[in-house]
Parts: sequence; structure tokens; C-alpha cells
Amino acid sequence: MARVNNKAKLPDNPTLKDINWYKKQLNWGELPPFYHLVASSVSESDGLFQHGFDNAVTRLVDKRNWNLALLEGYEDDNGNISCDNKPRIAIDQVFTDRGFELWAIPYAKDKPLETDMLIKDNKFLEFNTWDPHSMKTLLRFNQLHKFIAFYFERGDVADKALILHSHKVVHKIITFLKKEMNVVTVKGVSIKEFYQLCEKDSRMCSDEIDLAQIMLGLGGYKE
Repeated sequence: MARVNNKAKLPDNPTLKDINWYKKQLNWGELPPFYHLVASSVSESDGLFQHGFDNAVTRLVDKRNWNLALLEGYEDDNGNISCDNKPRIAIDQVFTDRGFELWAIPYAKDKPLETDMLIKDNKFLEFNTWDPHSMKTLLRFNQLHKFIAFYFERGDVADKALILHSHKVVHKIITFLKKEMNVVTVKGVSIKEFYQLCEKDSRMCSDEIDLAQIMLGLGGYKE
């Protein structure tokens, strides 16, 4: 069994690898199952631009699936696509019973099209094909809402670092999409906002406990 390294510390701007290593130092060389569940899903999204695999983000920015007629673009004889106009999307940050999710929602005319139906060759849609099953959910951090609540109950520095890193991953993806797409709006509850709400609730709960102790005569100094 590994020994806890009391001298271990996180760098100022840690990577997920740094955070996982630090967590192991705090936990006898192991990653707790709950931490591992969250860290694994964060790792998948962290590598969206590195592994080259097909994912929801790459499908959104694939110009071959853009409605060039509607966007006033064209494909030349060599197969190169030119398009000054980019498809509009709304980005929604959502906490569900599964965890935190980042959704992309296309536009039809001047309204966001919130549908779970497959749509193909619609003259009002700025994509040739909109498949919500493979294009809507950009990322998911499994059970992140419960993990944040767990952190305020009995978490450690590594848990907080993982939460902060997950927020950075979301910010990175949104920034990328703002460059590659026409992001009309970003809405919903961000990880930072949810964290701050939990922090506020945690402080209120702590204050209520302190007040109860005073009322019960448990909050005074003992000689």
C-alpha cells in the first residue's frame, strides 16, 4: 500500500493528470470510485481536440454538413468549401439527473429548434442533417452535481481542483465553438454558478448549526 506523501502539492495551473496524481497522494495511491467516475468523464471531454475521434463538436463544425445554399457558401471543383456565414447555435448548460451536460441547439429561421427528432434537408435549417442523438450533447460530466455537493460535505483539495478543471474544459469548448460557429447565446447554469450556490448553501447550513449550538448552550468556551 502506498504511503501518503505529505510534501505533495499541486502546480498553479494543474492538468487533469496532475490532479489525479495529487488525489492518489492523498488517498494511499488509489482513486476513490466516485472521484474516478467524474474524472473519467472530464478526461473524455478534455481530449475532444486531441484524439481525432468523431464527436458532437467535430460534427457541428464539419462544413460538409452545412446547408451551403442557405448560408450562401459553395464548394469548388477541388472539394474545398468556402462559407463566410456560419450555422447559428445556442449553447445550453444543464444539470440533469445524470450530471452536467453541454447542449447545442440549432436555429430554424430566427428561433432555436429544440427537438429530439432527426431532421434532414430542411430549407430553414442551417445543417443538411441535424441528428440530436449525435450532435446535441457536446459533453457530459457524470454525477458532477452530486460530486460538488460531496465536496462541501467532506471533500479535499484534489476534489475542488477537479471541479475547477471541469469548468475550464467547458469554457475551452465554448470558446472554440464561438470561433467556429455563430453562437447566438450561451444560457443555463454554469459549473461555477452551481458551485457558488452549493457554497452558499453550505455556509448557511454551517451558520444554522452554529446558531443551534448557541441556543443549546453548546457554543460557549469551556474552562
